[in-house]
Amino acid sequence: MNMKFSLTLAALVAFAAPAAMAATIVVDDFTTPGAVFSNGGGNPDTAAFAGPGILGGERYMWVSTDTFPAPAFGTQFEASGGGLNFTNGTGARGQAVLVYDGPGTPATTTPFTFKDLPQPPFASSTSADIPVNVTGLGGVDLLAVGGTTASTKFSFELNSFDAGGSLDFYAYAFDQSGRIATYFENLTNPGGQISFSTDLRLDQFNDPSGIDWTDIGALAFAVESRTFEFDGAIGSISVVPLPASAFLLLGGLGGLAGMSSAARRRRRRQA
Repeated sequence: MNMKFSLTLAALVAFAAPAAMAATIVVDDFTTPGAVFSNGGGNPDTAAFAGPGILGGERYMWVSTDTFPAPAFGTQFEASGGGLNFTNGTGARGQAVLVYDGPGTPATTTPFTFKDLPQPPFASSTSADIPVNVTGLGGVDLLAVGGTTASTKFSFELNSFDAGGSLDFYAYAFDQSGRIATYFENLTNPGGQISFSTDLRLDQFNDPSGIDWTDIGALAFAVESRTFEFDGAIGSISVVPLPASAFLLLGGLGGLAGMSSAARRRRRRQA
């Protein structure tokens, strides 16, 4: 290998490495346990759980069940042992919401409403109204992870997803001024083949108000089962950088190749 090429390649790799090694923000590693269960005796069911491994120190959990043949067959949302399980009992479909907006009673709230409901609806028309403290996280800088919305993503560690299952997924980000960015996707697993990505880039959010990704005050995630008796689980939620080093390296190698070709052409002309 040409020595100049080798040194330039080494410098390029050194330049690319810091982007790939940017810090990760753990939203929830689900080592702090907590569960909510909704059936005929309590719909919806809500609770807050404080502990380590949670962004802002506290996780708010909400669950509701649409239909169930008996009180024992509802919808359960449970964090335990480093995983989060969403389980619908026999003949049941349901919804679940996670909110990360710091501990305690919200000082500044904005309405969070799970609006896009299939039939049958929730048990109560107001059951999906959840107060969110839009300043609760104190202004988390998500762009410190990847640098831009295109190079920063939420990463969901997928543990299981029912074959043939269909699940609506929602994500919400609030900045401290109360502006909100949203994301929706229907997730399916036809024939046991996962048809969706477990990564969600920040630039994939619907963001008409232009939220400040460097000043995030709250995050929320919601799911709704479209198929009966759906079961699924994730291992963690984190904010991570896209692997930029590979793209930088490829781009750099392309540029180096062009430089090398130009140098060969110059040498031929001089000869």
